[in-house]
Amino acid sequence: METNNQPQSPVPTSETSQLSKKERREMRREEKRSANASLHKARSLRRVVLWVIALVALGGVVAGVVYLATRPGETPNENGTPLTENISPSDWVRGNANSSVSIIEYGDFQCPACAQYHPIVKILEQEFGTQIVFSFRHFPLSQAHPNAKAAAHAAEAAGAQGKFWDMHDMLFERQTEWAPKPRPQSTFVSYAKELGLNTDQFEKDMDRDDFENKIDSHYQTGIASGVNFTPTFFLNGVKLDNPKSLNDFRHTLVQAIEKTPAPSDTIPAADEPPPTDTTVPQSNETQSDADKANL
Repeated sequence: METNNQPQSPVPTSETSQLSKKERREMRREEKRSANASLHKARSLRRVVLWVIALVALGGVVAGVVYLATRPGETPNENGTPLTENISPSDWVRGNANSSVSIIEYGDFQCPACAQYHPIVKILEQEFGTQIVFSFRHFPLSQAHPNAKAAAHAAEAAGAQGKFWDMHDMLFERQTEWAPKPRPQSTFVSYAKELGLNTDQFEKDMDRDDFENKIDSHYQTGIASGVNFTPTFFLNGVKLDNPKSLNDFRHTLVQAIEKTPAPSDTIPAADEPPPTDTTVPQSNETQSDADKANL
């Protein structure tokens, strides 16, 4: 019987076969882990690049805002937005038109808060009329106050006959009378008659396109200057947090006057008498009523 002396290959057992399958599965898992790691690194790198681009863009925006807010001749308000237009010859002003201290109010004739501030502002105009120039600009919030723009037209129409401030005061003081009416124009005409105006001319002027353009221009300068409620006051171009009382407002104005040097041409010569004090004194009753206004 012939004997086969050739070495025999070992027959694989089930244990050896099972081990090979595990190894193959582990190799596949390792390949997947490597692929996932590479994908994660690629995604992380892409996120880093996007963040760098965003930060560079944000830096450009911030630099632009800083540049705009600090350009010569423009005063930034508390929000970093410059008052886009200082008092011009087209603005309605009272007080000392030559003063270097200015108060600009953006107001809405139908706004209840503006009506509350009106007696406060009027007292301050009387107290500081020789030291400060006061100006009013239209900012009608037409969605909330549908008669506000018509009232602004009435004030401008009265101004065409030299009675802007008279109509301005009357509109605030009688706000509850005309504000609820669907069409208050006839009421405005009655106010014009009371002020001694030519009512036919007044009615025509209420529809003037140039007044519409002026009111819209005031509104746009307010938007550009960060106005988003009424009244909004700017003191020397700086947006104020609305003072809560007459005394608070008065204190703010006194500080502004003290910080602002008087023009050299207003200093009297040595041989000239000092100017007469023309400040209008306030009665205790009027001042007390204003102080009670809890704004």
